[in-house]
Parts: sequence; C-alpha cells; structure tokens
Amino acid sequence: MAEATKNVEVKYYKPGQGTWARWVAGVLLMLLVLFGAHSLYNFIGMNKYENGINVGRTFWGYQLAKTLPGIKEGLTVGLITSTLVFFGGCFLVYLFIVNHKRLAEFLIDTEAEMHRVSWPQKHEFVGSSIVVFVSIAIIGGFVTVVDVLLRMLFFKSGLMGG
Repeated sequence: MAEATKNVEVKYYKPGQGTWARWVAGVLLMLLVLFGAHSLYNFIGMNKYENGINVGRTFWGYQLAKTLPGIKEGLTVGLITSTLVFFGGCFLVYLFIVNHKRLAEFLIDTEAEMHRVSWPQKHEFVGSSIVVFVSIAIIGGFVTVVDVLLRMLFFKSGLMGG
C-alpha cells in the first residue's frame, strides 16, 4: 500500500529551467482566464426582464447568501460558477505550462535564446527610437498632404460628391 502512494506526486517538468518564461506565460494566460470568468459572470444574466422591467432573478442570479463582505450582489449561483471556472482554468494553465512537455521545452528554449540576444546600449536605443519617431512623422505628414490634395482634386473634378 505504501508503494502505491509513493508514485502519486505532482512533478515539476525540468525544474529551474525556463522559470521566467513559464511565469510570464502563466500569468498572462491566467489573466486571460480571469477575463473569461468575468465575461461569463456578466453574460450569465442575473436578472430576468420582461418589456424592460425587472421581474425577478434567473436561476444564475438565485442568491444563496444575501450579504457577504465585498460582494455587492450576494453569493449567487452565477458567482459560484464563474469562480469555479476561474480556479479550474488557473489549475489547467498551471498543469499545461508546468508539465506539458512540448510547451515547457518551447518556453525553456525561448528563455535560453533571450539570454543570447545582443541587446542595444541606452544611447543606441534612444538614437534608434528618435529615428523611428521622425520617420513616422515624415511619412504621416506626407500621407496627410497627399490625402488632402487628392480629396480636393476629386471634389473639384466631381468624382467625389459632397
């Protein structure tokens, strides 16, 4: 019996490798799960309306507890469902990011490649940024001038009504 319980454990696939990449990917995916759970909560619809008048609550809006600290609506079926979806999604993200072999390998390799990148110095970064902003301003100004001139030409020629 002791042998069977020894093999049941959650293992971290390649511990110590790709830690930052896994954390960033995990947090971003958990934020996506939070957005989904919040959207589910808002989509479920707590109140039932007929002809624009609130006539009561739906099943999702059924209150299990009237007041709880920090919860405006009280404890409802919709809130419990959304919360379970959030925690279940976070658990799945954890399992997928940490233990899925292909994804973990990809994130480990990504972090290793990021350490090999030759990052620019501060003065190179500032100079390149200035070049990009000036180029955008020149191209934007050129496109604006051409747009105004073509619009005037089309209005004068009658090709564009107005």
